[in-house]
Amino acid sequence: MKKLRLRLICLLLSLCLLCGMGMMPVSAAQAAPPDAATAFFYDLADALVKSLLRCVALLFPNFDIPSAYSGSADFYPGMDAFLGAPLPEAQWHVGYASASLLQGQNVFDGKHYVGGGLIGEGQRLLIDEKTPTVLLDDQRVRVTAINDGSGRGTVIFASLDAFGLTSPDVRAIRALLRDFAVENNIVSINVSALHQHSVIDTMGMNAPLLKALFLNPLANATGLFAPRSGKNTGFMKHLHHVTAAAIREAVAALAPGTLYYSKTNIREYMHDKREPIVFDEYAHRLRFVPSAPGSKETWLCNLAIHCLGTGASPRAVTGDFPYYMEETVNAAGANFQLIQGAQLAITCETSTGGAQSDDRFERMQAYGRALGAKLTGIPAAAETEVTPLLNVRHAEYSFAVDNPLHIIFFRAGLVSATVEKTDALGWNMRLWTEVGYVTFGESLAAAIVPGELEPALAYGGGLDAARAWRGTNYALQSMQETIGDCALLIFGLTNDQSGYILLPNDVRSFVLFGNEEINAASAQAAPALLKAFGHLVKNMEF
Repeated sequence: MKKLRLRLICLLLSLCLLCGMGMMPVSAAQAAPPDAATAFFYDLADALVKSLLRCVALLFPNFDIPSAYSGSADFYPGMDAFLGAPLPEAQWHVGYASASLLQGQNVFDGKHYVGGGLIGEGQRLLIDEKTPTVLLDDQRVRVTAINDGSGRGTVIFASLDAFGLTSPDVRAIRALLRDFAVENNIVSINVSALHQHSVIDTMGMNAPLLKALFLNPLANATGLFAPRSGKNTGFMKHLHHVTAAAIREAVAALAPGTLYYSKTNIREYMHDKREPIVFDEYAHRLRFVPSAPGSKETWLCNLAIHCLGTGASPRAVTGDFPYYMEETVNAAGANFQLIQGAQLAITCETSTGGAQSDDRFERMQAYGRALGAKLTGIPAAAETEVTPLLNVRHAEYSFAVDNPLHIIFFRAGLVSATVEKTDALGWNMRLWTEVGYVTFGESLAAAIVPGELEPALAYGGGLDAARAWRGTNYALQSMQETIGDCALLIFGLTNDQSGYILLPNDVRSFVLFGNEEINAASAQAAPALLKAFGHLVKNMEF
């Protein structure tokens, strides 16, 4: 009985810490690096809180976590041969497909939850379940299949209206396509989340938290029932199959044509909330024009803005502003797909959309349509034809998980991840994920990143010692420096959701700050990513 009371006290204490830290406001003054005495205080408080949370994590036995990651049959390394120039017969081939993830699903059955924050509108903290209240539009998957006609393989880009998809779900989708991929020479399958906070939960963090924290230890220890998670099992299986079917449809639709690249400035639509103020201020467009007269164009687009048009934790289901970007592009006669960029702390300025309404949903609609109009308004003179040359490569890598909240989530079964325990108790873990690099033509490339990236890691401009929380200089080579003069896009939240990827010298106090630090799996995520990316680029010999 004493042990049970102790466990209950520890669980309640961890809940208070978790919820309190997640709700703490962050001011500009707090972002300034502390003096030595203050830094010592925060470091000590961080160490104490993290130690307590690590102890709480041990209350969640999870026997499914392996002692070593042995690899997966559903990791795609990419192309074996890389070309520096197109073959004489090269020509772009693109296929497109789109499907609803909600068709045939009853999301109002009390067993589906809305992703985003822990607390929804009109919901009491940890007591009410964050179930959806209304369906405002759709939640979809959009797929582009592409190859350069060289015979070296087809590459798949699938984007889902989703809060996030972790590696096990990505690989479950790939597993459904094993034979199909071999038969159709598919060498790369990339699955992205647009990171809407207003769609059915695909991550698991928005479970009924009290039930999960109290029942999951018993579920994991006995195997008598499934652990509680914000992910509805039936919905996720449906999502896997619908996405796989859309990929098959896109491959079947492959047709020859010409590819054009352009970009348009959307600086006024964006707001960066975190130093350094570095970000990609453009919306990018790869426009495919089929050779067959009258065929529909496909636009593969990329920008870096959090999908927060209806707030960080709504209970109304909506695809947010990408849905209304698509509406505008479709009206112009083209297929639309968006891939999220390096959007660590970049949020939307919905006031720029032009809506005069006080209704948040209406402002979001206008904002999405305005962004769509920016894309449809790009003049032909601003476009550059892309040489039919496609190269792609992926690599697996790992890093130590130093955020004890993430260890609790993994052990409790709230969030699935490809992790291994590095000691007998599972006190310490490593997270395995993947990074990719793809080139379109001879002057455009994209880094395929498994999380929410600090833009300075991509483009440079990291904080120096005078401005960084840790009081040290940023010393990592950016992705742009690694690839050289080629223009760089970021395909973020792709093939995994490993959390926020922060500047290692500006990982702030775990106790003082909410959001980014709470949602970062490790301070080592950025060095590990950049090292793996650098090795990947170096070994792509053309």
